[in-house]
Amino acid sequence: MTKKRHKYRLRKQVIICIPVLLFIIILSTFLIINRQEVFTPKASGTAKAVEPKASIEVDDVVSLSDRDFFVNLSNITEERQKDNTVIYYAQKFKLNVDKILEIARRLTKNYQDEKFIATNYIPASGKKAKAQTFNSFEAGIIFFIRDIYRYPERYGTTYEEIRASEDINTNRIMSDGYIYLDGLTFQQYLGRICDLFGIEKSLALAISYHESGILKSNLFVNSNNIGGQKGYDGWMKFPTLEAGTISFVLSLKNIIETYEVDLNSELKIFNLSGPYVYGTKTKTDEHWASKVSYYKEKIEEQDLFTIK
Repeated sequence: MTKKRHKYRLRKQVIICIPVLLFIIILSTFLIINRQEVFTPKASGTAKAVEPKASIEVDDVVSLSDRDFFVNLSNITEERQKDNTVIYYAQKFKLNVDKILEIARRLTKNYQDEKFIATNYIPASGKKAKAQTFNSFEAGIIFFIRDIYRYPERYGTTYEEIRASEDINTNRIMSDGYIYLDGLTFQQYLGRICDLFGIEKSLALAISYHESGILKSNLFVNSNNIGGQKGYDGWMKFPTLEAGTISFVLSLKNIIETYEVDLNSELKIFNLSGPYVYGTKTKTDEHWASKVSYYKEKIEEQDLFTIK
């Protein structure tokens, strides 16, 4: 009986040790692979390549402490996460990912430039390019991607160099009458972008509803144009609905700031009508203001922005 209990305990110990041993092996393999990635130069020409900050001699590698190693590993991981943010939004605008990453890294000194860290703004040049400050890295990258999409010359490049495709994707993922973008409804996606830039969500959605015939106009359906956006050549077209949504929110933000529209005023929609419709504060549009106010009131009665 004693032998049986002893064998049972032995088997139990073996069973417990096996997963522990496997965990140690996997962890060791992971650390070895990442140690190699930290000190091995990446091949150029790929979107995910991360260049080492400086050349490292073999003697330096040997002398690195565990703390130094994990600090370097943490820095590499952080840079990759930032690269992924650039890649995600560059793809929404169908831009050349390699070129955009190269420009973003160069202008921010691999995201380590002090001014960039303080403002999250990637510097551009040009008369109309004014310095900005954003509350998050993501907001700064979104602004950069949309700005370089429209004004590549500000960043020392051209349309030909940065645009990977001019195709317009008008496919829609639909469910229960809602359009879905990356797992969010259109309303939730627009609301998330508004939150990043401090724009009132119900106001932005109300404008988009009025300007797009509640998301059914030709501009919305075939050009991904949210809010009736115009460019130098007339009505604008965007490669994806995400790109059109981002551009709309940034355009609205620019109008509000340029014309100093007081969003705390009870007449904010009426005061916004002139700058939005006519590009001037001296003229207003009562019909536009009343329709936007109507949609805004209806939107606020519903729970359209909650991510469930």
